[in-house]
Amino acid sequence: PTTGSGNQTTAPQSPTTTAMANRTTIRPGTQTTIPSTTTTVRPTLAPQPSPIPTGTYTVSSGNRTCIKAVMGLQLMAQNAQKKRMEYMAVNPNATQTSGSCGTVQSELNITFSGGFIIFTFVK
Repeated sequence: PTTGSGNQTTAPQSPTTTAMANRTTIRPGTQTTIPSTTTTVRPTLAPQPSPIPTGTYTVSSGNRTCIKAVMGLQLMAQNAQKKRMEYMAVNPNATQTSGSCGTVQSELNITFSGGFIIFTFVK
């Protein structure tokens, strides 16, 4: 209602409902990720010995050399008593060398006190 004196009277407003939403703001650069870690378990080996002695191993046919290997030879082998892997260096002064020369395939056989090893070379 209004009166003639110029004063206005207004009815009280009914209360209004305002919905509030809960919000979580993540600021750029503040997220943390936890890296996954993977562990690889490898066998434990005996410490490596000092430098491996180098030898020259040759295979010849007549006066023609078909294989010449200048190398140090170290093997990893399972020690059955200790149940672990161990390094074994081959002494080139205590080896016997043999082999064969072929047109397609040649072999170098090295025999030592602990066994033997055969290298096969194919053209």
